[in-house]
Amino acid sequence: MSQAAPAARPVTYGDAMDPSAVWRDRNHRWRIEAYRAPDLRFAIFATNGTTESAPLWLFGMGALARWLMTHAISLDDLETD
Repeated sequence: MSQAAPAARPVTYGDAMDPSAVWRDRNHRWRIEAYRAPDLRFAIFATNGTTESAPLWLFGMGALARWLMTHAISLDDLETD
């Protein structure tokens, strides 16, 4: 007798849009949020004190690596938020 596979829990908007990781650069000019829904994507926010920009969405690690290089930010410059 075979058992039915357990029903997969649906992914809700709240689950999909909660960042799995958040980083800031040392100067706190940029905030980077990583999301895994449904693929790996990153939201980049320019920050200035209490205000921040609308997000720039990057899709995949390659896009994030290119963005970091064009802004002269190394991985050592990032700190968890």
